[in-house]
Amino acid sequence: MVIHKEYALRRFCEVPLKHELSKCLLEKICLHPPLLEKLVFVTVRDFLPNTMVVSQIGTDEVGFELQLGSESEHLTLVNGGLQREKQKTREIPIQDPLQAWDILQDFTGILHVQLVFKGTIPDWYEEIAVPNEAIPPAPAGIGYAAFIREQIDLILWAITLKGQIDEALRTRNEDLFRESIKLYKEVCHSCFWRL
Repeated sequence: MVIHKEYALRRFCEVPLKHELSKCLLEKICLHPPLLEKLVFVTVRDFLPNTMVVSQIGTDEVGFELQLGSESEHLTLVNGGLQREKQKTREIPIQDPLQAWDILQDFTGILHVQLVFKGTIPDWYEEIAVPNEAIPPAPAGIGYAAFIREQIDLILWAITLKGQIDEALRTRNEDLFRESIKLYKEVCHSCFWRL
């Protein structure tokens, strides 16, 4: 069975929602096909740009929130070490569904929508919601993220060592060359990707 966006919103409105005006907003979206086409239902909205969350009564999540903008994380090499920087370009979250409607009428782009259910997530929502690719699956999440961080550190270290090797060759510094080449080989051996 193919689930349509309008069907999903109408089914979600069948139970009480945390923010009483959320139902009104969802019904307006159902009657506005151009906006309805811009919706992408997601399982989790974290790290995604342009998000809206609507929750049923009895959940821990905020009742309603519209947040436009983006969030990104950059990795930079500073003094031989890896530094993470988060950059947020988000407008102030809107927690009033009627105010959100005014903004959404002129919205261009994709709106990631997370519907939060009390209890088990129904099959019809699992069929239409896409997993957030910015977040690894739960069982492998912590180990996978640590593995990727470690591999990035190794690659950046290899780049730094390659620079030291080139400098040692340029200045004819044999001790620095031997030390750097030994470390470089160990790093290359430990790295998952071929350098």
